[in-house]
Amino acid sequence: MVNVSPEDKFGIKLQSKPGPGTIDQGYSVLLGLVVLVLGILGFILTGFTKFTEMTDHAIFGLFQTNGFHNTVYIILGLLWLLGAIALTPAGNQGMNIAVGGALLLVAVLGFLGYWSLLSIPAGINGDNILDLAVALASLIVGGGLLSRSSHQTATA
Repeated sequence: MVNVSPEDKFGIKLQSKPGPGTIDQGYSVLLGLVVLVLGILGFILTGFTKFTEMTDHAIFGLFQTNGFHNTVYIILGLLWLLGAIALTPAGNQGMNIAVGGALLLVAVLGFLGYWSLLSIPAGINGDNILDLAVALASLIVGGGLLSRSSHQTATA
């Protein structure tokens, strides 16, 4: 039986060196910061009223938002940042796959008009296109298509 440390088994380990070490972790830092800033800008724009109602507030004129949507942005940004810092590269890839899958579902439901709670209208709009683009990018990065696999590294 192979003895596996809890860090290797669960993919959680604080990095000994600061900063992202892989493309996946760099992606998580970048997206985490961007989404966190979007959430903060959203709260500056909307304030804390009409938290779950459809509003006419739009970040950069493209992404409709309300207080609940801003909260989701902030939580997602913090999740990405935490994943880049606290997870192993493999754990971070798994997190990107999970977030990418969730965002893909959010995009599909957004196109169908099921996100009025987040102030996202149905059809083709900035929010739904952004969700779809970030979902596909997260699945590509999380799937390891942009990084060398450990098998290739070991044999190189």
